[in-house]
Amino acid sequence: MHKVIDEYPGIQHISLGVGEGVIAGKPTAVSTVLGSCVAVTFHDPVRRLGAVFHALLPNWGDYPNSKNPGEFKYVDAAIQHFANAMYLQGSSRANVVCKVFGGANAMFKEQFGVGQRNVLTAFKTLEGERLRVVASDVGGNRGRKLIFITHTGEVFMKRLRTQQLSS
Repeated sequence: MHKVIDEYPGIQHISLGVGEGVIAGKPTAVSTVLGSCVAVTFHDPVRRLGAVFHALLPNWGDYPNSKNPGEFKYVDAAIQHFANAMYLQGSSRANVVCKVFGGANAMFKEQFGVGQRNVLTAFKTLEGERLRVVASDVGGNRGRKLIFITHTGEVFMKRLRTQQLSS
């Protein structure tokens, strides 16, 4: 995956952890590693603007003790945050395209583990925000490493060889 970043000399690189997100108006390579967590990329090819988050849990409302819905640790709140942030940066929802990744159920054997709930929440919330999903790689039992190039919208993904037990 280092070769990907080498293809873009001088590009800023940011590594996202759980509950983090970034919006970038200048060329940036954003990497993250997912297990049951979900990452959604947002790209406006007209403005060359990109955003991505790494969320741990599906719905902010399911955790009444959490005081900050803007945290990127919740799939629904993170999508709503970036839908609004892209709009405030001058993007039209018609121009923004999204890609959804993650949601492995490596730790859970039951039908609706947190990974699957994260994925379902992502698609439902994106639909509610009227945002188009143009690609996805979700589910399964292996983690993923992603590199998102914010100004082009490209996502490079590698499945991890062993079962990913963390987000």
